[in-house]
Amino acid sequence: MTRAPVGASGASERLDATINEWALQWNAGALLGIEHQAGPDDRGHVHWLVRLKGDERDVITIWLSLRQRSVHVETEVMGAPEENREALYRYLLVKNAELRELHLAIGPEDGIYLVAKVPINEVTVERLDELVGAALTYVDEIYPTVMTMGLSSLYRRRRRP
Repeated sequence: MTRAPVGASGASERLDATINEWALQWNAGALLGIEHQAGPDDRGHVHWLVRLKGDERDVITIWLSLRQRSVHVETEVMGAPEENREALYRYLLVKNAELRELHLAIGPEDGIYLVAKVPINEVTVERLDELVGAALTYVDEIYPTVMTMGLSSLYRRRRRP
């Protein structure tokens, strides 16, 4: 099966330039690194991984995937919950109504993710900053609660000095 190519010509280069420009402005203490997959994957998508230092979670990895007409933004909040699923899903649905830019979703292997889709032409340094900032804030805000609810036998919250 032949996959559709990435949308407009030069979209990958423009997005890469936007990400690099954004990285120069981001808080150097929080940005741990950016990796770029130069060629498209088997679906025709090009990917970037943005790694950030979180407060509640040591490392927060945000995937930016350039698709045919949009940029898909995704970060895992937690793996598949093992306990209290009904209560956890209810919490997530209620929390979803409060979120801006991103929304909660059940992803591969039942993990909990924050996701967004943004039209390619709307991804500016400012919009990228909003998306990454929201992802970082939401993961740090939601992570302790969902881990306590969904993996309570494995998770113990860190106590900050």
